[in-house]
Amino acid sequence: MSNLDLDNAFWRFSLKVYAAPGVEAECLALQQAYDIDVNVLLFGAWLGAERRERLDATGLDRARSAVCAWQETVVKPLRSARRAIKAAAGSAEPAAGLLRPAVARAEIDAERIEQALLFAQAPAASPTASGSCQPSHAVRDNIGLILGSYSAGSTERTAFPQAIAAAALAVAAQR
Repeated sequence: MSNLDLDNAFWRFSLKVYAAPGVEAECLALQQAYDIDVNVLLFGAWLGAERRERLDATGLDRARSAVCAWQETVVKPLRSARRAIKAAAGSAEPAAGLLRPAVARAEIDAERIEQALLFAQAPAASPTASGSCQPSHAVRDNIGLILGSYSAGSTERTAFPQAIAAAALAVAAQR
C-alpha cells in the first residue's frame, strides 16, 4: 500500500460528486439497504463519466476483490465505531462524543485509501483516449451493473440513483 496515490483524480472526483445535492442521501440509503460499497459505486460512476468506460462483470469483480479485505476489516469497523460513539454520546456517555471526530476522520482516511486501491485498478490509459462510449450511457450501465451485483438476491427493485449519475456527469463536464 505504500505506493498508493492518495491524491488521485478519482478521489477528487468523488469529493465533488458526494458534495452535490442529493448524492449523500442516495449513497447512504443504498449502503443501508444493500450494504453497497459506496466507493465501488463512485468508481463505476468515475470510470463512466471521466474515462467513458463500461465495467463488465470481470472488471467489477476485480475492483471489489481489490478492496474487499480493506472494506471489511478497516472501513466497516470504523463506521461501526463512529455510529456506536454517536449513540453513546447521545445517551449515557456524553464524553464519548469527544472521540467521535477522531474516529470520523480515521474513517474518511480509510475510505481515501480504499479509493486509492480502486484507482490503482483503473486502466492506465488517459481519460480522453480510453473509452469510446457516451459518458451518460457508461455511467448508467456501470451504476446498474454495480447495483445489480449488490441487490441480486433482493426481491425489492432498486431505484436508480439519479443524483449520483447526474452529479458524476456534471463534474466530468466541468473539467
